[in-house]
Amino acid sequence: MNQRLRSVPREQQPYTSVETDFVTSKQIAGVSIKRSTWSEVVIFGLMLLVIISGAFNRVAGKIMTEPMGNYSFFLSLFNSIMYVILYFMILFARYQMGFATWDMITYPWKRTPLNYGIQRGEDKTSLLRIWDSLPPAKYFVIMGFMDGFGNILGLIATPHISGPMTSLMSQAIVLFSLLCALIILRTKYTYWQVWATLLVIAGATISLIPDIANSEKNKTKTSSLAFCLVMAISTLPNAISFTLKELVFAKRRDLDIFVVNSHSSLFQLLWWPLFLPITLLFKQTGGQSLGVYIKHGFQCFGGFTPNDKFLKQDCSSDPWPYFIYITINLLFNIVLLLLLKRASALLGFMAIKAILPLSVLLFYFNWPLIGKTPISSFVVGGLVVILLGLGLFRYTTLTKNKYPMESKCCSCWLPWCGGGEQYKSKFANLS
Repeated sequence: MNQRLRSVPREQQPYTSVETDFVTSKQIAGVSIKRSTWSEVVIFGLMLLVIISGAFNRVAGKIMTEPMGNYSFFLSLFNSIMYVILYFMILFARYQMGFATWDMITYPWKRTPLNYGIQRGEDKTSLLRIWDSLPPAKYFVIMGFMDGFGNILGLIATPHISGPMTSLMSQAIVLFSLLCALIILRTKYTYWQVWATLLVIAGATISLIPDIANSEKNKTKTSSLAFCLVMAISTLPNAISFTLKELVFAKRRDLDIFVVNSHSSLFQLLWWPLFLPITLLFKQTGGQSLGVYIKHGFQCFGGFTPNDKFLKQDCSSDPWPYFIYITINLLFNIVLLLLLKRASALLGFMAIKAILPLSVLLFYFNWPLIGKTPISSFVVGGLVVILLGLGLFRYTTLTKNKYPMESKCCSCWLPWCGGGEQYKSKFANLS
């Protein structure tokens, strides 16, 4: 790192893209090629863990919804509480074992002097200086709101559209994460990375062809265009949240991931009172009052089927499906955040796209409560296309790091960006 930056507080050091700086910083420090290769092995392993744990997470989630499918809003609220408790318990345990320091734990609440930018000679408006002086908790407040708001939009749209259309509209998160990285992180993507991203989306769409065909044939549920758009837009807040997490890790690279998980979950829970009127407006409680709905949700969670004339549900298998789900879901969230810290939010979301076809393959086996689902060649083909897209994206990212873009344009290569031709020529060997 530049000697001039050593005296600058971590939270005020200039941001550089995680993916770019991850390799170039090692080159500047003179770290051996062997270590860089090991880092790529770690990233590849994390990608596989995200895909595998995510696929099992989807299966476990499906099993969990069989006894509690009518209480999805209750489960969402209950999950928010459980995440706060579990993440802070894990963070406390890591602090006791010495993995997390007190400096890390208090990092979200540390302010920067208001005149710090003036001392550095920066020409900023008063509002920007005030924003910079706020503690990093400002990012976690936004993360919590975005996670909660995206979740609520998804709950509102899901009952009004078919299952395949739900999965199809969810592919928008890859494009939104790319746009968020361009705007928030000023990440520069090559057109090869954009093609790789589109290839991943195409693979996910291919794997959905059988479900879309069956939905149209059986006419199981008509999908409203408005609610399809709501489902697609519901992925934007999640993309913003994960991009902000990437920004936090870029500002403080040694930050323990459970500091991020615990604080973002805490603020998501604190935002819930604001979301309650929206959920009641769209009848997420099944026509019941909130108090009765929560009471019946706890009864169903405990394995007792409530006497409910609105929501008919057999809860005799609970709470074990939920405990299995929350365990796998925690593992999935942890490895996803580790991948985000090591690479980028966009790569993490692209890896998530491979979860869809792999989970369909897993549904072919006979699982408790849900049985098994026939498999299709489209699913296998879609998984292959997604993996090819992931490999291409990672390969072109490494190549881009060797030939940094000389253009000042904060986007992929475009005809009106200065320096584009020089950068394009360096990538000619990839075509």
